[in-house]
Amino acid sequence: MLGKRTYLLVAVLAIAVVVVALTFLVFKPLTGPATTKRVVTYAYRDAITGVDPSVEDDTGIMILHLVYETLLRYDPKTGGYSYVLAKSVEKVNDTVWRIVLRDDARFHDGSPVTAYDVNFSIWRTKLVYEELGRGLGYIWECVNSTKVLDDKTIEIVTSYPCDIRPTLAAAYGAFIYSKNVLKLSGISDIVSEELITWFNKGNELGSGPYKIVKYEPENEVVLEKFSDWWGWKEINNPNAPDTIIIKIVEDPGEQERLLRSGGIDIASSVPRSSIKVLKDSGFGVVVADTFHNFILMFNTRRCPTNITDVRKAIAYAIPWDSIVEQSLMGYGKKGSGLIPYGFPGYSSKWALKQDLDKARQLLSKANAPCELRLEMVITQGYEEEEAFAKLLKAELQKIGVDLEIKALPWEQMKSLGQSVWEKPEEAPHLIINDWWPTYLIPYDYFSLLECLEPEKGVINYWNWAGYCNKEFDEVLSKAYEKSLESLEESLPLYEEVQKIVFDDMPAVNLWDMQHIYVYNQQRIRFRDGAFNSLYTYTVFFQYVEVLK
Repeated sequence: MLGKRTYLLVAVLAIAVVVVALTFLVFKPLTGPATTKRVVTYAYRDAITGVDPSVEDDTGIMILHLVYETLLRYDPKTGGYSYVLAKSVEKVNDTVWRIVLRDDARFHDGSPVTAYDVNFSIWRTKLVYEELGRGLGYIWECVNSTKVLDDKTIEIVTSYPCDIRPTLAAAYGAFIYSKNVLKLSGISDIVSEELITWFNKGNELGSGPYKIVKYEPENEVVLEKFSDWWGWKEINNPNAPDTIIIKIVEDPGEQERLLRSGGIDIASSVPRSSIKVLKDSGFGVVVADTFHNFILMFNTRRCPTNITDVRKAIAYAIPWDSIVEQSLMGYGKKGSGLIPYGFPGYSSKWALKQDLDKARQLLSKANAPCELRLEMVITQGYEEEEAFAKLLKAELQKIGVDLEIKALPWEQMKSLGQSVWEKPEEAPHLIINDWWPTYLIPYDYFSLLECLEPEKGVINYWNWAGYCNKEFDEVLSKAYEKSLESLEESLPLYEEVQKIVFDDMPAVNLWDMQHIYVYNQQRIRFRDGAFNSLYTYTVFFQYVEVLK
């Protein structure tokens, strides 16, 4: 005979079964097995400066190449180009290029990528630069007109013989996005500041493997996988991240702490002194070659660095054979001319050697009419700049030059560098400008010293040296025009440009960077293709595997 306790137990069990069943039905997906999203958290050092695909020219590069796509991509293995949104790029004649788009590319709203969208993207980028002076639309300078032949075919007509391929694969200003952004934003003027603001709120309509779902540029950016991206079936990476969390962590020490505690999976900027210890502890380390260099610029409009021999004396005081080891812990290459190693036009002939006797002779010859007391500004949190500055200070003391070092946040440092034009006495004598290219044209590096026409109010605000030399500008202009037609034929002209820089010494390349990524190799694996020397700081996460 069943007692009350037995009936009570049966009732409780029945209720439990119902609860479990309901829970299973509520939380179990209606189709397919339960899946866990693959999430990767990546720490980056600097705030994101913008994500307008036609305007951004700085740190937004690391987001843009995941959300948007270009027609071609530079291939560091061959030095040529691979196809992305384009499936063919044909030179019809000296001034006409025909581009045929791949058939399977779609934007994040599901609409197909068409030649009309390519046409729209090219002209907005070009016009925003020409009318507002925003972005890097000069890369489309040789374009005279475009003609859409059908949904998948567009012809670009240039004003003169011009190889359009470096532009199609550029790091900035070459992104393709949907013309439907006008409908989505409710803004009809393609060159308006309002549309730039709309993009820089995190709105987008690209075709890349990831979509922006959260955009707080000073704190965190979150990207989610675009399942309809055409490339998934080609690269066959089922373990690619479903969600990418990019955390802005300025302090390298904090990046290391987060990596060790599991708060992040990949760190872009741990202290270099910690890399070996982290590797010995089981973390993975990737050393990526880049075209990113650090250029020491001299204030040519303030005494004593307005004297050529003083600038050369400082350059010869630098301990060139040890700065990479001491400032970068060996992760980089000594600079030789303004063009970095591996980039078209690079030559080892411009490399300097330390010569303190020569430095003293140059200072004596200069006979500067002011004190040999210099101010140097470096970027706060950049340990390589801090290490170099301390090294330089010690060497300059040996030749009777005092150096005061100030570390400032990037935006404040940038403002001081630009002040060389209006207030040269307030701008530092020495400042380091780290630089990476827009596209595979040597002009990009020498453009830092282009004077333009300051007397007419046309100022190059990246020229923190305040350097003006008409001969330099003229030869650089010829080299630039020639390089658009034929990169190979332009290289002798760039040699002439480099010689002028060497003789005048308004700036000197300290080193070419290697970027170090330290990661939890129990969770992450990098495939070939995750890094590309032209697209600085970009991790192509479609080539990253999340293991668990």
